[in-house]
Amino acid sequence: MMKWLVPAVYLCVLVIAFIYRQDIFIWLEQSPAFPLMMLLATVFALFPLMPYKAVIAVLGYTYGTMEGAVIAWVATTIAAIVVYAVARVVYRDSGHRLIERYPALASFTKAVQTYPFRAVIIARLLPVIPQTAVNIYAGVAPVPFWTYVIASGIGKIPSILIYAYLGHGLSLNPALFGTVAAIIILLSTLLMIAYQKKGSRR
Repeated sequence: MMKWLVPAVYLCVLVIAFIYRQDIFIWLEQSPAFPLMMLLATVFALFPLMPYKAVIAVLGYTYGTMEGAVIAWVATTIAAIVVYAVARVVYRDSGHRLIERYPALASFTKAVQTYPFRAVIIARLLPVIPQTAVNIYAGVAPVPFWTYVIASGIGKIPSILIYAYLGHGLSLNPALFGTVAAIIILLSTLLMIAYQKKGSRR
C-alpha cells in the first residue's frame, strides 16, 4: 500500500505545483522572507518543475552569490535527505530485488558500496546524472546515511556556486562562464574514468 501511496502523493503535489509554477517562480524573483524562500527552494528541489539551475540562478540574482548559493545548498540537501529516506524505508527491499535481477547493475552496486563516498561525490559532480536518481539509488543501495549526506554536500558545492554566480552577474561574461563550466565537466569526467579504472583493477 505504502509503495503506491508515496508516488501517488508525489504526483498530486507535482501537479498542484505545476499549475501554480508561474506564481511560485514570481515569488522567487520578488525576494520573499528568508524562511519562505527556503521553503520554495526546497519545493523546487523536491518537485522539479523546471531545471534547478534556473532556480539557483534566480537565487543568486536575488540574494547575491554566496547567500543564494547557501539557500540552494541547504534546500537541495533537505530534498536529497527526504528522497533518500523515503527510498530507503519504502523501496529498499523491492529495489534490492530489482538490482539483483540485472548482473551489471548488481556489480555496479557492489562497487558503489565499496567506495560510497567517492561514488556519491562523482555522481554529484557529473552534470549528466539526474540528481533525483542519485538520491533514490543511494537510498535503495543503500549508501550509509552520513556518508551520503557529507559526500552529497561536498559534491554539490561547485555547480551551485557556478549557477549562483551566473545569476548574480556572470551572464555579462558568457565566455568566462563557458570556460569554468568546461573545466568542471572535464575534471568530473576524468574523476569518473579514474574511478572506473580503479574499480576494474580491483
